[in-house]
Amino acid sequence: MFETTVVESKKQKFGIQKYLTLPVSIALHVIVVAGVDFGTVWNVSFPTNSPAQVAQYSVAAAPPPPPPPPPPPPKAASVTQVVKPVEVPKNIQEMAPTTVPEKVTPVAASSASAGVEGGVEGGVEGGVVGGVVGGVVGGVITDTAPPPPAAPLRVGGDVKAPVVINRVEPVYPEVARKARISGIVIVECIIDKNGNVTNVQVLKPLPFGLDNAAVEAVRKWKFRPGTLNGQPVDVIFNLTVNFKLN
Repeated sequence: MFETTVVESKKQKFGIQKYLTLPVSIALHVIVVAGVDFGTVWNVSFPTNSPAQVAQYSVAAAPPPPPPPPPPPPKAASVTQVVKPVEVPKNIQEMAPTTVPEKVTPVAASSASAGVEGGVEGGVEGGVVGGVVGGVVGGVITDTAPPPPAAPLRVGGDVKAPVVINRVEPVYPEVARKARISGIVIVECIIDKNGNVTNVQVLKPLPFGLDNAAVEAVRKWKFRPGTLNGQPVDVIFNLTVNFKLN
């Protein structure tokens, strides 16, 4: 009897579980699906502006259209030239000469256009025979050159440089040779119209008596003098003396 009671109670328990399993499973599926849908909708970001506002912003950001091209310039008004008719005199036959003269007298040329014997074409009226075109009216023809300048001139322009024709080498001082001193000495001097060197002044000296040796040497040099318009003149000239050790 006891065994029969146990078997019946087990049958009742298994029957209740069988009827509760399906509703619980459906409820769990509904909860899971609802949670997934809610999470998907929660993460979606909706626009803050309305479609009308977005369209308004898009239209405002568009660049303005280019300006229309300028109209073409108006055509220039055509100018019509009015040609006046030439009036031909009716009595043209009466105006023509009826007789031919036997001798035609030439018109005498004016004395102002007549040239002077020995003159140059294109010369000035009242000029002197043998003068130069472009000269001064009333000038005197002479072969004498203008006097040379009183002060020495510097080389340049019309002043031609002198040319050395005899050079004297300087004496190398023994003190400078032992000290192994070498270099150049530059002097300024006046070369007169005879080609002689005068008024020697040292511009760039060297020690141990080298500048004095250079001055003594250039005073013995001889030059073809400088010229101005082909005439010898006194010129200021710079000379360089080079001291080299053998």
